[in-house]
Amino acid sequence: MQLLEHIQHLRFPAPLPDTLLEVHQTFDAPRVDDVVRATRRALEHGGLLAKIKAGDSVAVGVGSRGIANIFTIARTVVDRLKEHGARPFVVAAMGSHGGATAEGQRELLAGMGITEASLGCEFRITMEVKKIGRIPGGPALHQDIHSAAADHTILISRIKPHTDFRGQLESGPSKMEVIGLGKRHGAEMMHAWGTAGFQRFLAPAARIYEANTNVRGAVAIIENACDDTAEIVGLTADQIGTEVEAQLLQKAKALMMSLPFKSMDVLVIRELGKNISGAGMDPNVLGKLEVNRQPEPEDRNDIGALVLPDLTDATHGNASGIGLANVTTARAVRKIDFVATYTNAITATTFGLKRSVIPIVMADDRRALEVAVRCCGVPPDREPTFIFARNTLTVEHLWMSPNLRPQIEAHPRLRIVGETRLAFDENGCMTSPWQMEP
Repeated sequence: MQLLEHIQHLRFPAPLPDTLLEVHQTFDAPRVDDVVRATRRALEHGGLLAKIKAGDSVAVGVGSRGIANIFTIARTVVDRLKEHGARPFVVAAMGSHGGATAEGQRELLAGMGITEASLGCEFRITMEVKKIGRIPGGPALHQDIHSAAADHTILISRIKPHTDFRGQLESGPSKMEVIGLGKRHGAEMMHAWGTAGFQRFLAPAARIYEANTNVRGAVAIIENACDDTAEIVGLTADQIGTEVEAQLLQKAKALMMSLPFKSMDVLVIRELGKNISGAGMDPNVLGKLEVNRQPEPEDRNDIGALVLPDLTDATHGNASGIGLANVTTARAVRKIDFVATYTNAITATTFGLKRSVIPIVMADDRRALEVAVRCCGVPPDREPTFIFARNTLTVEHLWMSPNLRPQIEAHPRLRIVGETRLAFDENGCMTSPWQMEP
């Protein structure tokens, strides 16, 4: 990119801390010890297997999100269905992800270790859908044609706070029906209604899927603050989109990871990726939404400047959410697949508009941090505070500037475990507290 060549020598020097405190943050984190057993129990005690006869075909819907233990859960679902005498196969229930192509969605599944060989069943991946109904006064609803052709469909779905809106129902099987099974067409139809559409239509949509399709239910997963499996529950179709799902969402919210302070001068998140969050960086952790026509949460975090040095390899160039940052690096921008990023963003309509804007781009990590210091709004008579995290999945391990020591020592979840240098190589790439590649 010609722009990146023009900024190679651009620099706005500012003081940075020489050392950082290594800090451990603890959370209440209940954990499923035996994922296989919990998954089998969800299928059996949840009543899903009782709806399936020997010889029946079952479409198992798997999404693209970075769910802990997703391979084990998916393999257990397939194995248990086989034991029951059913004929399972996998469909990709992931809306427009993977560049809105069947090949891209198959590649996303493979990136999670989920392949025909590893699961021991056929994959039927397509972007084709059939219309299954319409919400009165709302959008038409659709279903993946291979899912619709099966005798039954079971979804594997994580329930968690959504990255774009607040409501009684957010991310979970009710949304996976509309967006996941609806593929790109369903995603575009739903997103066209914006935030209000999700808040209004997820519950009534679930009743249409229950009445008009072969969706029998979902294996629903709740994760703890460390993004490990906290609970696995079987939901039947008549429970999806009801108070049962809503209560599980409240459980998930109570277990969420968060940053320890509401006010931060410079926040550095090492990497962004769709494998980390649907928004690249989880807005629930950052404490801000950045969505047009959606009010910010009342308890929004006060972040002076957010620096994003890099993208994950597993995001395959999809930089959706990069607009949540204020400063980034040339390294990160060179990795962007604009087709994947813009397809995702425009399909998401209001949710993707602001979050796909490219922040200020600097040639390297050092210069990006210096710009953040210049622009974070700290008066010249005070040193800015710094918090570093690898990504929004791992905020239990942080690095903080020494001027935060009093707040750290007074915080019940925080413990100082060491000290390290903030260091850079001759190219301005961070070598501590983590290693960045040029």
